Amino acid sequence: MKQFLKVGLVGSGLLLLGVTTVYSSALAQSSPRIEYQARQKKPKPTRAISARSALLPFFDQENNPAQVGIPRDRLVDITPPAPQLNEFDRKVLATCGEFGSPVGTVRLRRLFAESPDVVQRIKTAVGGEIFPGRRSDQQFQDDLLTIWSNRKGFEHIFCGELRGSQQIGGLHYVGRYWQLQQAGIAGRLPNNAQAEEVVEGKIYTLGVEVRRGNQVISRDAKKGYSYVSNAEELLTDATIAFKTSRSTSSSKSVCLFTVRDPEARVPFKAVFVKAARGIVTFYPDATPSQREAACDR
Repeated sequence: MKQFLKVGLVGSGLLLLGVTTVYSSALAQSSPRIEYQARQKKPKPTRAISARSALLPFFDQENNPAQVGIPRDRLVDITPPAPQLNEFDRKVLATCGEFGSPVGTVRLRRLFAESPDVVQRIKTAVGGEIFPGRRSDQQFQDDLLTIWSNRKGFEHIFCGELRGSQQIGGLHYVGRYWQLQQAGIAGRLPNNAQAEEVVEGKIYTLGVEVRRGNQVISRDAKKGYSYVSNAEELLTDATIAFKTSRSTSSSKSVCLFTVRDPEARVPFKAVFVKAARGIVTFYPDATPSQREAACDR
């Protein structure tokens, strides 16, 4: 059973529109570092859990440092101030639609067609083309659609996927966390400090709990987002990672991409996973593996 949780945008605010239940096969649990491998698995059916306490926020205006898994030597605030969303951020959230619903190519194509300035800046950032010889504006937009839809990378990274009671796929966009908090759909997983990792102002790795009314319908102990990356920056960085990654294998390949952002001051690493013609996942990592190669090698 898969839950679709409806979220709407009204002006600069957000609105919970309702809940729809459909039946479909889902995928099973995995850790964030190998979450892309879970696409081949099926979840064990689990009853919804009753929840009486309020959802814990992802963001607030208070300075409330606490102990987390990393860093271990000091207290940090895992709930930064809410992100400021721009026009393209709001378009991306509208494209995501209901939480847990699929994002088809029609919606994604519309997003790119209605955002020509964003697409042009991405084209410039990757040197004018994604695949060799395809440099016209229409070819570039088509190729951008291809790499973001072939392996459902846009849906996975920006929107998040409900994959059963113990796994949430993707969900690595800060704007989606804010939207879900405002709609009362999701919050931080309680009693999960050991799994939490924070690089203050940059990376927030935490558990997520999704509810329908007073019922917990899904939990995942380890999700995460880049606090400094808005939708355009996230889309651009992952597209650059796809272009610079030298793997041509039809199977999945993993590399580390260096995220450079003026707000971050010090660059940080993000895990990037691709297939031959599609982006699988892209998420920041506070503790990247030294065994994983850089994307541009």
